[in-house]
Amino acid sequence: MKPPIVETRAMNISLTVGMLMLGAKWLAYMLTGSVAIFSDAAESVVHIIAVVFASYSLRVMYRPPDDQHHYGHEKIGFFSAGLEGGLIILAAGVIVVTAIDKLIHGVTLERIGTGAAITGAAGAVNACLGWYLVRTGRRENSLVIRANGKHILTDAWTSAGAVIGLLMAHFTGWLILDPILALLFGLNIIREGSSLMKASVNGLMDRTNEQLELVAKAELDAFCSEHDASYHRFRLRETGARVHIDFHMTFNDELPIASAHNLATLAEERLRARIPLPTEIFTHLEPTTLPHDHI
Repeated sequence: MKPPIVETRAMNISLTVGMLMLGAKWLAYMLTGSVAIFSDAAESVVHIIAVVFASYSLRVMYRPPDDQHHYGHEKIGFFSAGLEGGLIILAAGVIVVTAIDKLIHGVTLERIGTGAAITGAAGAVNACLGWYLVRTGRRENSLVIRANGKHILTDAWTSAGAVIGLLMAHFTGWLILDPILALLFGLNIIREGSSLMKASVNGLMDRTNEQLELVAKAELDAFCSEHDASYHRFRLRETGARVHIDFHMTFNDELPIASAHNLATLAEERLRARIPLPTEIFTHLEPTTLPHDHI
């Protein structure tokens, strides 16, 4: 199974634009010597590496289940988000160390106007790209695309801050503002990377989605009230591209197994209609006289 065309196109656009923006930012850094612009360029290097792995992850996650992966390959999306978060934090560490070094040994800036113009234009392009990717990721429920978009939006804010810092340093003569702002950017990037890593860990640990769980349980409560049934052992998890739900449903002892099966199928259909994502549901049928604590 191939990845959806929308997601593939989004990653290709991200990689192409990212490489162009990386070239522009390194040119701006070489012209100015600005640590703030260096921090922006360093994050772009991370972005390219992350996009390459994300593109690979996108191809893998849509492979069908096989003998070694009975539940498919969708969780690689969480690995991709975690890797991107880790690389972001690594880049932030380089930025912080460089900024501190400049604070200690002094700052020299050149061609501020040209560097600010190049960086500002790159930031504007990244802002549009990041908005597009986050929007596409939410619409397609793709953690890989959404994480990439958030990273690029952070990159855009870093570019904006770098431009502001350069202009402030130029007009005030306080060149020390450049490494100070770079230091602040580094700390903010660490926060963003930590957020991505947290989402990755939550996904790999099968943390439930509280909002989807409330929706699903409300629908099941209503269904059971209508059909004199009950449920227990409800479980929900996401794999990045779909939702998996399983629960035990109890029916009256006198109800024929075929009728119970039909009602359970109806409950599953109603759940799928309420969950706004592709959903796989497994229902275990039980009579009322069977203890709920059996395995």
